[in-house]
Amino acid sequence: MNKREFMESLIDDYKDMVYDLCMRLTNDVYKSEDLFQDTWLKVAKNLDKVNNDRNIRNYIYTICINTYKNNYIKEKRWLNIIKDYFSNNDKESVINNICFDEDETINDVIRKFDEATIQNGIAKLKGIYRIPIILFYYKDFSYEQISEILKIPLGTVKYRLNMAKKLLKEMLEGEMKYV
Repeated sequence: MNKREFMESLIDDYKDMVYDLCMRLTNDVYKSEDLFQDTWLKVAKNLDKVNNDRNIRNYIYTICINTYKNNYIKEKRWLNIIKDYFSNNDKESVINNICFDEDETINDVIRKFDEATIQNGIAKLKGIYRIPIILFYYKDFSYEQISEILKIPLGTVKYRLNMAKKLLKEMLEGEMKYV
């Protein structure tokens, strides 16, 4: 298999997972598309470094997360603006846009609201906590795989996941006071 065929097979195999990760990291369609393209460009550029012994999925995720971090740092440095992506108006919009189907029960609506609330909470976390949460709970990576992808010790992964859960709990309890 030549390089082009190998790259095409990688994209075919991993495009959906990478795009989903990009969406979860950026919470923005346009930024996620840019991140998606940047990730695949870097994978193609570093195709010679792909080691068949190494987990290719972890390698691609590492490139995606590092690209996100680099872009985020540049954006934050240049813009120097802190955005609250999920203002109270956005939260009300999510609630108002939950539509009832005839077959949908109130429990389904509550579940959708809870999922949106948790997603909003995750989006508010700092990257050092948000990324491990996404990899562990949404991408089903193990502690060891997250440690490898983020190039941090296993204990740090566990600490960040526990801290993220604690911060999410505090955020959600704070929001529940106002409901």
